[in-house]
Amino acid sequence: VRFQLDYNLESLLLDFVTEKDRNLYQNLLCQIRTVGQEIRDDDLTQLLKEARGCISILDTNFRLFVQVVLILRWAHRSDEVVVEYKGFLQELCSAHNYYTKQVIDHLVSCFKFDNDVWKDSHPTEDSIRSKEILLTSLKNNYPYMKKSPHEHETYVYNMLQIIDYIPSIREEILKTIITKLITLDTHAPRAELESSLQGQSEEQSDEIFEIDNCEMEAEVPNYAELHPIAHSLDLSLTLIFRYIREYCYPDGETLNMNRTKSLYLDMIKVFESVILPTHAIHHVQFLIFYLIGFRSSIAVSFIQTLWKKVSNPSEAPFIRQASVYYVAGLLSRAKFISINFVQEMLVEMSKWASSYMARQEDSLHFDFGLHRIFYTTCQAIFYVIAFRYKELVQGKGLVLLQGLNLSKIVTSRLNPLKACVPVIATNFAAVARKYQLAYCYTIMEHNARAALPRVQRDEAGMDTIVQEYVLDAFFPFDPYLLIRSYEYIKPNYREYSGSVEETSV
Repeated sequence: VRFQLDYNLESLLLDFVTEKDRNLYQNLLCQIRTVGQEIRDDDLTQLLKEARGCISILDTNFRLFVQVVLILRWAHRSDEVVVEYKGFLQELCSAHNYYTKQVIDHLVSCFKFDNDVWKDSHPTEDSIRSKEILLTSLKNNYPYMKKSPHEHETYVYNMLQIIDYIPSIREEILKTIITKLITLDTHAPRAELESSLQGQSEEQSDEIFEIDNCEMEAEVPNYAELHPIAHSLDLSLTLIFRYIREYCYPDGETLNMNRTKSLYLDMIKVFESVILPTHAIHHVQFLIFYLIGFRSSIAVSFIQTLWKKVSNPSEAPFIRQASVYYVAGLLSRAKFISINFVQEMLVEMSKWASSYMARQEDSLHFDFGLHRIFYTTCQAIFYVIAFRYKELVQGKGLVLLQGLNLSKIVTSRLNPLKACVPVIATNFAAVARKYQLAYCYTIMEHNARAALPRVQRDEAGMDTIVQEYVLDAFFPFDPYLLIRSYEYIKPNYREYSGSVEETSV
């Protein structure tokens, strides 16, 4: 069956709306539906040309006609068809903005097809309202997390292409993508990824330090099959890393600071709104790690922004705590952070801790709930020192460490070591003893004995087991476990070099 337009389309449409002849219109719709994707390029070109000539009369009476034209796949056809189709969409939305949502929904649905379909097609923008409709459609059509990795990759690729045509909505598009990738990230169990990387199902090591010994293989057998969600995340992040690189290095070699600052301003808004408030994600946050690594001044500005959140009592406690984790992670893991700035931040954090202790003279004991930010900051100090002690003790660095009042912090009645993750406390204690910064072992032994379960009786005579609290073992820049996108992280990522005991053997 071949579709042929043997009559004037405008006359046919006018006959329908005036009720002079409704059958021809109904037959036309049925014929297009019947032939469907088999319609020949020359016939489709003729239909589109005549439809463009009738744009002014395609009001709501002809929604069905517009719908059957929209469902025709066109992007894989000849250049002439593509030009006519794009012209039809643009003119239709310009003349009748109530079709905009329908058109955008159709265009976005095409993102899920094969990449080749999109080599000649581009989204259109004809009004300010269309941006909101476009963003809503992009969110609604985003692939479900269990869809194939290829579908995720194709969709993200096409969303990034939109940024080139509508730069004004880059922040919103990046926010949409990153929000969806966070969902993938939280559904890609770290323990399973570690197991596949290590090639064995042994008990999980302490990822804060020991997992650094897990080498990233160039290829891991059955990686995509074993963890399709992680594979989708890996492919999607690779596309965004590539976008960041190509945008900031337009000629491939020289960093364009104006473009980099522009992207950074968008990314930090996305970071503050969706990444920072999300606890225990493993990989998505490395997008900001990668971007700020292009220039040390940007990295310093980012860390200072985080520290302002920590020291601002009006910020929500969970935001302040998360900000401390990010500060500690960057100071420890980022090669682009100079040791001088690490020292400056250690001084700043220790001053804050000392000032906090001075304001809490009436606090006679450990209270996790009341002093959570203090404990998190102290753990960050201990973590950074344990991680980078080899550089920190060089030259006059040891004198600086000795001036941080670490002994006073450690022996405070607030007892920060009690809240620390054990592996951090142990590694810091070893460094502190070797360089005579503080003596922690007596306090740690006392804390271990006091950690036995205790029962507390309330006023009603009810017995309750008192829980001992330890900070989360979460640092946002613990080792990156996704194979393909790791290549973007590796050059600027610092691995743990071993504890004092390990290096002294």
